[in-house]
Amino acid sequence: MDQISIITQMFENLSDHEKSEFLKYLKADKPNQKIKSSDTQNEIVLKHSKNPLPDRPDCPHCQSHNVVKYGRNGNVQKFKCKDCGKIFSVSTNTILFSTKKDLETWKLFCECMINKFSLRKCAEVCEINLHTAFNWRHKILDALQNMQSEVTLKGIVESDETFFDLSFKGTKKENFSIPRTVHKRGHSISVRGLSCEQVCVPSSVDLDHHSIGLATNLGKPCIQDVSKVLDQRVQEGSILVTDSYKEYQKVAFENGLTHVRIPRGKHKSGSFNINTVNSYHSELKRLVDHYFKGVATKYLNNYIVYNNFVNFARDTYSNKLSILQDFVFSTTCMTRGYAIKDRPALPF
Repeated sequence: MDQISIITQMFENLSDHEKSEFLKYLKADKPNQKIKSSDTQNEIVLKHSKNPLPDRPDCPHCQSHNVVKYGRNGNVQKFKCKDCGKIFSVSTNTILFSTKKDLETWKLFCECMINKFSLRKCAEVCEINLHTAFNWRHKILDALQNMQSEVTLKGIVESDETFFDLSFKGTKKENFSIPRTVHKRGHSISVRGLSCEQVCVPSSVDLDHHSIGLATNLGKPCIQDVSKVLDQRVQEGSILVTDSYKEYQKVAFENGLTHVRIPRGKHKSGSFNINTVNSYHSELKRLVDHYFKGVATKYLNNYIVYNNFVNFARDTYSNKLSILQDFVFSTTCMTRGYAIKDRPALPF
């Protein structure tokens, strides 16, 4: 299949809204786009350096400005930090460290992620191995966790929980036994209602479409689980709107929030409701279950961040693509491909 046929097929798979956004992006002038096709990896990283010397990056190990050029390895400029003594290049400790693909392939992969393509589709479009596509996606999503850690909610904040079936999809470790009743893929869990076969994801959103979510535990959440999402993440004086679950009361009090509690069996309290966070949960489940056909529990937090950025954030297609590309090429990421599949089966 040639590239034109692949692009046509991908376009037809988009929703009407996504088609409209994509066409607007193609037609729009892009004078402010941060990543230009002529940019080299050096230029991209140096644009984000705080070093007063324009041709020297900061040391990725100690963030010192006291850096000197230290020879070349082929076409790669090496640097040495005069404070910690370590030798590095501009790609050290970045997502692009030791990559064998050019920047154009990485840019194309970012477009695939914004369009929520499956790993197989990403691999086909970018002409890379399926295993490489898997590693690239999780390196990027691991780095995006840093972006979520800086999010602060304010104003009217809605909070609720959603649940995903416990999944060990793709786990092939030796001596690993599934700690639940085995069932065929596509079948529901064996226990009705809330149980230890369901992963709890407490989530909070504000009306500006900033969002925080985290897989915290199995079954019903306790106050410590709710605190992991809300503590120090909501601006003091904000209004926290929740359902009748009582654990939110103490968390709201400890964080200086006004708590609005919707009574059991009701959909709102005065003019307050939790429709926005319910919509957030619907988008998250659609991403995980429809686009990616379920994900392993150990990767669930990465897909929560994926949903926060691609689906829920209020921004245009072109801006999201520019932000993601800029972030990928400049952010620190210590994830190594060989370590991704070796993560513990439960992320909490």
